[in-house]
Amino acid sequence: MIEVRMPEAGFSITEGTVIEWYKKIGDTVNEGENVVSVETDKITVDLPAEGKGVLQEVRYDAGEVVPVGDVLGIIAESGEKISESPEKESPEKSIKKDADTEIDHIGKVADTGFASDGRRISPAAKATARVHGIDISVIKEGTGPGGRIIKKDVLSYLEKIKGKEGKRISIGAEQKALKVGLTGREERRVEFTGWRKVIADRMVKSTTEVPHYMMSVEADVTELRAVIDRLRAREGLHVTYLHFMMKAIEAGIEDEPLINTWCDGNGYTIKEDLNIGIAVDLGEKLLVPVVNNVRGKSVLELTKELEELVRKTREENLETADVEGGTITLTNVGMFATTYATSVIVQPQVAIVYMGAVTEAPGIWNGAVAIREKMTFGATFDHRVVNGAAGGRFLKRVKECLEDMGELVARLR
Repeated sequence: MIEVRMPEAGFSITEGTVIEWYKKIGDTVNEGENVVSVETDKITVDLPAEGKGVLQEVRYDAGEVVPVGDVLGIIAESGEKISESPEKESPEKSIKKDADTEIDHIGKVADTGFASDGRRISPAAKATARVHGIDISVIKEGTGPGGRIIKKDVLSYLEKIKGKEGKRISIGAEQKALKVGLTGREERRVEFTGWRKVIADRMVKSTTEVPHYMMSVEADVTELRAVIDRLRAREGLHVTYLHFMMKAIEAGIEDEPLINTWCDGNGYTIKEDLNIGIAVDLGEKLLVPVVNNVRGKSVLELTKELEELVRKTREENLETADVEGGTITLTNVGMFATTYATSVIVQPQVAIVYMGAVTEAPGIWNGAVAIREKMTFGATFDHRVVNGAAGGRFLKRVKECLEDMGELVARLR
């Protein structure tokens, strides 16, 4: 007997959602064949079978929230006796008329299968809507028993929208859901659901629990720009300021190890490995794949690895290992022509660094006024762990590395 379980997905992740079963009860499953797709607030992942057999039991349907480690389904040989599945309480047994959530016995929010306006929605319908980036509130009537909105209703709505727009709606395009169903300047309310709710909850938790403070500095990156141009021409790689910033962060952390720390509220752990999470914008989603072991990699190696991680992120092919273990986060707001940002810390980390846009500005060079390329960058720190002086010294070292090619090259060895 083979148990298919909800996998762990990193620090503080306690549950995930079943997106789709690729097999039906009674189907033959080969070893290594994908059986079910699940989603956490970090990644969507397909779970392969660890052996050959028949899918004999499905304990959680599409759309249901599952605690980490729980059994999703059972694969067994034909005729093999399997243990009875634990009875799951029907969501209809405990319903709040004015909300779409209930509180379970350990204080977590659980899905009731009802919308805030009282409409009944099946878990499969919710999962299908989320996968296709559809705001389910725009579907007013269902064809299921008692008017329940079912998966068929979501797919029918999707086909109708395709016909109106004359193009395919991409899977996972949650940002487009903000526009679906709108005509002219019609106003409507959008509840926090899916990825937006995950982000909202995480950011509220971080800003509520962590005493943030921000610091910024300006660096002259004129010489660094010339180095980047030469590397691009010589190596044929899309080397950017971000890859050099990763190595400059490494130098800053060598001087101020406290920056590379995890804090759990009762204390903190200075991490040995330097693993930098890179924020990647996906519209409504925001994922942070992690580049591990930055200390042991060159700028060119970082360029290749990050390019592959970003590709996997945009194609939604990240694996659990790709999003785990980040010790500090780096976000590039310069791509939006933004020069300054106040970023929110990704717990349990104690710092997040931002990079602003590179702009031309007058500066003093060799005793004369000259047009130079300047970049404002900075960081948000957790004051429980990092005092202002330590944060300032960290940013000062990063600035020195970005401005002084001799210092940066010495650090790259």
